[in-house]
Amino acid sequence: MITWAGIDVLDTFDELMDPKHTALVMWDFAERIVGNTFNADDLVQHSQDLLAAARRNGVPIFYSHQNNMNLMGDTGAPTLRMRMHRAGKGVSGLLDLPEPTGQPGKPKLVEAVAPQEGDIIFEKFSPNAFLGTGFEWWLKKFSIKTIVLTGVNIATGISGTAREAINLGYYAVVAKDCCGTRTQEDWDIAVASMERLFDVLTADQIIEIWDRSKK
Repeated sequence: MITWAGIDVLDTFDELMDPKHTALVMWDFAERIVGNTFNADDLVQHSQDLLAAARRNGVPIFYSHQNNMNLMGDTGAPTLRMRMHRAGKGVSGLLDLPEPTGQPGKPKLVEAVAPQEGDIIFEKFSPNAFLGTGFEWWLKKFSIKTIVLTGVNIATGISGTAREAINLGYYAVVAKDCCGTRTQEDWDIAVASMERLFDVLTADQIIEIWDRSKK
């Protein structure tokens, strides 16, 4: 740990990801979401490995799932514009889409990385785990300093949550091979951007750090 201007800053990876103050966030592992990624099989396998390491080292595990708001329609005009932009279309492209009817059901999570008894599940509706959720209350309860992020989409929810974590005084670590998006190009751009701001590691690197903490 480095102390500068009266502030204690975690320095080494062992300090940063000490299981005593670290949480694992499984972001949006809904079957249909993960199934649309270019790297679905790899990200699920790496996430399985990371989950197992979290469980054996006593790291609290948090799962997000989408609430029953329609992403296209219930979350506001700026969200619609952003989603059309990500799709490479103009706003006028909305006119070619059917308007939402009813409310979507609770998403089914990928079985291979499904929650177990004792894991925390929270509802979210935007690409930010903190906005309008109880997520931070759980972090405070467990005295969490660092969150390790996995899931989909690395360019939106993972990035948005990591940035908000820093704003709120938490450290953010991204497990890059446990994260997905629709294309390799999107993934490469997102990872390159986040590597300039956050600690971005592989699942194996994080597992080694957690397992080393027991020795």
